[in-house]
Amino acid sequence: MEKLIISVSGIRGIYGTSLTQKHAFDFGKSFGFWAKNKNIIVGQDTRLSGSDLKSALVSGLLVAGKNVYDAGIVPTPALTWFVEKHNNFCGAIITASHNPVEYNGIKLISHSGTFLNPEEFSQLMKIYKGLRKRRERKHGIYYENFSIMEEYFSSLLNLIDVDAIKRKKFKVAVDPVQGVGSVFTKHFLEKLGCSVKMINDAPVGVFSRNPEPRPENLISLAECVRKESCDIGFAQDPDCDRLAVVADGGKIISEEKSTAIAIDWMLQKKKGPVVVNLVTTRLVDDIGKQNNVDVFRTKVGEVYVVEEMKRVNAAAGGEGNGGIIYPDFHYGRDSFAGMAIILELIAKKEKSFSEIEKDFCNYYIVKHAIRYPSEKIDVLFRKAEKIFSDGKISYTDGIKIDFENRWVSIRRSGTESIVRIFAEAKTEKEATTLINRLLCAISSRKSF
Repeated sequence: MEKLIISVSGIRGIYGTSLTQKHAFDFGKSFGFWAKNKNIIVGQDTRLSGSDLKSALVSGLLVAGKNVYDAGIVPTPALTWFVEKHNNFCGAIITASHNPVEYNGIKLISHSGTFLNPEEFSQLMKIYKGLRKRRERKHGIYYENFSIMEEYFSSLLNLIDVDAIKRKKFKVAVDPVQGVGSVFTKHFLEKLGCSVKMINDAPVGVFSRNPEPRPENLISLAECVRKESCDIGFAQDPDCDRLAVVADGGKIISEEKSTAIAIDWMLQKKKGPVVVNLVTTRLVDDIGKQNNVDVFRTKVGEVYVVEEMKRVNAAAGGEGNGGIIYPDFHYGRDSFAGMAIILELIAKKEKSFSEIEKDFCNYYIVKHAIRYPSEKIDVLFRKAEKIFSDGKISYTDGIKIDFENRWVSIRRSGTESIVRIFAEAKTEKEATTLINRLLCAISSRKSF
């Protein structure tokens, strides 16, 4: 049976088996005891199991004495933005992000507006494991229908040249995969003067494709962009923290490249350091050199990127999976910020996105996931060391082996019971060869 996954990325599992309402109640109660702030803002994505889990989470928070503000269906980045900008709040959202529909989970937001870091999460887990010894407090107060979206959108649009975008009267296709974007994205883009063609926006919560905004899942969006002669297409994951782009003409752009292009535009607006994770494309390093700014790399995970961005006062950042972070707005991956930045880019450049992306060199990242016993991960690392002994090895996050013009990485997933193997090179063939060499070694009985 699939196990409950507990990590700094949150709590995730299959609803009704590895993740139950009892889990949500206990984690809510634990988080309530952990949080020094009196108030907790909560929300959910559109998954059909979300309301039951949120009700249980809220009950746990109230028992722990916290006042709860229920924002209903809401994007994850809107909650992190709200907590960052408003004192005396922590936050929690019921979501499994990009995972399949049978999954759900809980993301917990500290008073700083970021997800719990390892130290904070360790403190929470101590409370969780000793929950039976905790006495209940005077119950908190529940506030329903707490709306934050207009304030969130207004705050973002104050940082964007809205007039430049409106003058272009862009036609935009959107695939929100029946997630939170189904509720809010059309309204947001219309604020920017766009005409919007939605696909996969109903019925809400019943995903019509794999919800991860990867190129192989965007065929229908690409067809829509071509058929409707759209200027651009956007795809979001169910909780709206990740963004993928389809250029005019229907060309699917890798989330790695679109994230890098967004980072480059942020640097045109404001120079400063850039922070990305270890497995984000090397195109970001090229962009850093061209803009004469430093690029810092962290472990995979939004909280690691955000904490480093704060430390170095970064002007831009993100994760190559489509997680664009615009620090002048807030410190969190945000598909709405990503859409606004990219629309501003093509409006101000007065070029199509397909023309713009040609100005950036191509790297090819191949991503592969395998089931592999977690207790044997060190064996896999030793195999990698042996196979790629001529490379520069880093153990910052799993193992990453760098060469002059390519790299390969192996790490445990923080959100699924799998091992992820990524490779990047100047050609797809080279990247695939790196992956295949590892896969052959894994299947081999030869010991290292």
